[in-house]
Order: sequence, then C-alpha cells, then structure tokens
Amino acid sequence: MFLVSYEFVLFFAAVLVLYYGVAGRFQWIVLLLSSYLFYAQGGIGYLFYPVFTTVTTWFLAGAIGSMSRKSKAWIKENNPGREEKKEHNRLVKRSQRRIMVLGLVLNFGILAVLKYFNFLLENVNIFLHGAGAEGEFVFVNWLLPLGISYYTFQSMGYLIDVYYRKYEPEKNLARFALFVSFFPQLVAGPISRFEQLKDSLYANHRLQLRNIRLGAERMLWGYFKKLVIADRLGPAVSVIIGDPQTYDGIYVFLGMVGYTLWMYADFAGGIDIVLGAARMLDISLPENFDRPFLSKSLGEFWRRWHMTLMLWLREYIFFPVSTSRLAKSGSKLAGIVSGKKAAGRIPVYMATLTVWFVAGIWHGASWKFAAWGMMNGAVLLISQELTPWYRNFHDAHGFVKTRMYSWFQIVRTFLLFACLEMFEYYSFGRVFFMLRSLVCSSSLSQLGDGRFEALGLKGADLLVLGAGIFAMAGSGFFKDQKSAGEWMEKRPVFARYGLIFGMFLLVLVTGVYGRGYDASQFIYNQF
Repeated sequence: MFLVSYEFVLFFAAVLVLYYGVAGRFQWIVLLLSSYLFYAQGGIGYLFYPVFTTVTTWFLAGAIGSMSRKSKAWIKENNPGREEKKEHNRLVKRSQRRIMVLGLVLNFGILAVLKYFNFLLENVNIFLHGAGAEGEFVFVNWLLPLGISYYTFQSMGYLIDVYYRKYEPEKNLARFALFVSFFPQLVAGPISRFEQLKDSLYANHRLQLRNIRLGAERMLWGYFKKLVIADRLGPAVSVIIGDPQTYDGIYVFLGMVGYTLWMYADFAGGIDIVLGAARMLDISLPENFDRPFLSKSLGEFWRRWHMTLMLWLREYIFFPVSTSRLAKSGSKLAGIVSGKKAAGRIPVYMATLTVWFVAGIWHGASWKFAAWGMMNGAVLLISQELTPWYRNFHDAHGFVKTRMYSWFQIVRTFLLFACLEMFEYYSFGRVFFMLRSLVCSSSLSQLGDGRFEALGLKGADLLVLGAGIFAMAGSGFFKDQKSAGEWMEKRPVFARYGLIFGMFLLVLVTGVYGRGYDASQFIYNQF
C-alpha cells in the first residue's frame, strides 16, 4: 500500500475514525495494529523484518538498561573507592558495548544482506571474469522490504542512545513496537529519535479540528508536489538520463536540473503527506526539509535537505569516527609528518569521508551512489579548506553583501548540487564526458531538433509544470510550514477554502496517475 493510492486514503480515513472513536488510552494500540496491517499489505511475510528489529532491539536495550540499574544499585550499596568504582564501570560498559554491537550486527546485517548481497555478487563476478574464471554466481531474487533503511536506522539510533544512557529503555514491548513501525513514517521517513516521539505516540489525544484541517492541507500540498510536478517531470527526465548518447549538449543541463526538481518534489511531497497524516493524528514528527534551495553553500544545503538522515549520520557516525582510536592514530602520524595543522584535519577528513560513503551506499547498492557520496564529501572538505580564502575575499569586496550576490550564491549552490546528482545516474567517467558536452556543445537550437518532442511533454504539461514549480518555489519564502499555515489561517475564509479547493482540483485534474512507470511509488521508497 503506497501513500499515493486510493487504498491508503481509505485506510487512513478508517484509522482516523477508529483512532478518535476509542478511549484515549487505547489510541496507541489502534496505531500499532494499523501499522502492522499497513505493512502487511505488501505481504504478510515481510512483517518478519520490522518485528525482528523490534524484538531484538527492545530486548538488548532492556539488557543494557538493566545492567545500568544494577550497577548503580551496587555502587550505592557497596560505596566502593575511586579506583574500584572506575574498574567496575569499565567492566559494565564493556559488557554493554558487546550487547550494543550484537544488536548493530544483527540488524545492520539483515539490511546489508538484503540490500547489498547482489551488489557484492556482481563485483565478485566481475573480478572472476577479469581473472579468466568460468561461470558466475547467480543473483538472489528477493525483494527489499519497504522502509527497512528507515526503521533500521531509527531503531539502531535508539539502541545507541540507550547505551550512552541518554534515556531509560522503553519497558513495554508493544509500545516500543509502535515507535519502530508507526505507519505514516514507516516507508518514507523521517528518521525520528525516541525522545522526540515517546510522549506524543503514547499520549491521549482528543479530536481537534484545527489539526485535521492543517494536516489535510499539508497532505494535499504533498500530493500536489508528487502527482502534479514529480510524476509529470519524472518520465521526461528518465528519458534524458537513460540515453546519454542521444541526449547530450543542452539536454545535459535539462537533465540535471530536471532530476533535482523531480527528486525534491517527489521526496518532499512524500514527507508532506507523512507529516500531514501525523498532524491529523496529533503526533509531531521532525521536519526533513528546510527550504534547501535557498542555501548559499553546499554545507548549508545538506543541513537543510534530508535533515533527519544527516543528523543521524552526524550523531552516530561522524562523532564516533572522528574521536576513534584510528582517527587519533592518524592524527598523531600526520602531526609528526606535516605538523600540528595537518594533525587536526585528519579526524575531520576521516569522519567526513566515512559519513558520505555511508550516505552514498544508503541511497543505493551501486558504485554510482558511492561515487556520489564521496564527491559530496570531497567538495565539502575542499570548501572547508578554502574557508580562509572565502573570508578574505568577502572582507575585501563590498558587493558580497548585496542581494544580487546572495542570489548568485543560491543559484551556484543549486547548480553544484544538481551537477553532483549526475553521479547518481551516470557512471563516474560518463559524468565528466557529459559535462564536457554541456560546456562545449550546448545550443538552444538543439531544443528544436526533435529530441525534445520525444520526451512526451506537451504544451499543457509545460504550462502545468511551470505553474507547479513556481508555486513550489513561492512556498520557500515561508520560514517554515507553521508560518505557511498561519498565513493561510489569516486569509478570509472564502479565500482560504477557495485556494484549498483549487489545489484539490489541480491535483485531481492535472495529476499524473501513471505514464510509463509506477507513479504511485516514491523514489526514496527504494532506499
């Protein structure tokens, strides 16, 4: 069951009625049962994966919490000396670390096998062919459970937090199961923290018409992005990026810009649907986007795009790697060879490149995605090294404080991001070949040579796309979704509901419901 389907709309409406129809203390149970029913629509067997993650994470986190409580009780009862207490805590922490590592291996192991095993076999086969061996390993034909990356990352974040004693583990297995499997965010994110959701998920909620209205408006806005923009733009972009021999020159530019807008409208539209549905249930989920296309640098962009994933990677990979023994050893060696300044850079380099390699393969089991991640990491590190030069340049030139220069930075960042996205859909060498074609062979006359007509975009499609992208860009001038909702609330009632009804008609009339590919599927579901 996909978020863009009549089945989901009917399913969610039924859940909403039941949710507010039962006593408040039973509402979380309704959500839990609904979540498992939602996930089981893809096949009852797929429930094994979130259930396994739920049970193992809950049990192991409980064991870690129990050891912490027993340790505190022992210290209180025996009042050991400083050294004895230090040794006791070291032994407890070592045992807890083993339990945490077991949970990480079990759950990330399942994710790795399901998502990357065929990728490993593909590379082994390439190696064997290169070595002259006959035969090859046969790929395993299994489907990747929806949302496995999201709920695995979310659950492992919880386990790590319990290990670091940020909060006590949840004692109720069923309640924890809801945290893992809450159905609006199960297949598309955002990746939430336990302390963000625990109070909201399990509280008693009463029906508030304002929440229903604002949530429905947010969902409608998400459907607009998805059906009117993304699903109209997607097939044309797929033609361009899928046939680089034919679509060169100026079509490289159309492809990179179109792919970026398609990706944003699709992903942000899905998140709007998720957050809107949660708002109607009076549950707060973290935002995943903060007007990324207004960013003035790539670093700022990645603090605004897919924010929950970036926060997860920073908390659970960047900081541990940058403070690891390996990073310290590398820093010490660099200090001996190149001096103190280089020593301070090594942990940052190691952590940044590790984060972006993980981010790359999280997005897809392919060397293309690994290259995309590493190129983002490389550009960010180069930008950090050039920071003193940027500061000197800004201090020396007054025009950098003008609005025109700010818009230049915004456009530059958008094009840089769009250029880096090319590593996702072209091979590494092909990217540079296509960029050369863009720079050396582009001409507006190429738009009239017949290739554009083959993209399937008619005049009406271009008009709808233009209006939709303009509306999407205009929404970026609101500080956040709350300010957009407040602006809507201040409009006269007829204007407000006229605008909402007009958008509903646009989605109904101009939405694309399948044209050469599965329009109900979100790009980020595959991740």
